[in-house]
Amino acid sequence: MITKGVSHIGGIRNIQSRPGQITESGGLLKMHQLAVEKESLLKKLAWIKGQKDQTEKRLSEIALTMQAIEKRTEHIAKRESLSSTPTQFRNAFIEY
Repeated sequence: MITKGVSHIGGIRNIQSRPGQITESGGLLKMHQLAVEKESLLKKLAWIKGQKDQTEKRLSEIALTMQAIEKRTEHIAKRESLSSTPTQFRNAFIEY
């Protein structure tokens, strides 16, 4: 005996669907699909906002660190410029 699939049986459609306008169950199905998609998109949006907050926090930390390093570098450069000012010439020769 040869078995055939559902597509070979004439007149079989989805039990809850009809050709033409959307039936009530089809409308409910569409509502459910849209609700699921909306929930998924809201989760993605929350994740993106979290990533944005985390990125902004890290950028702020980097800016503060760069400012601290810049101040330290300026302080060291200023100190070196003060210590490298020419003083009286010292005799490099040892006299006996």
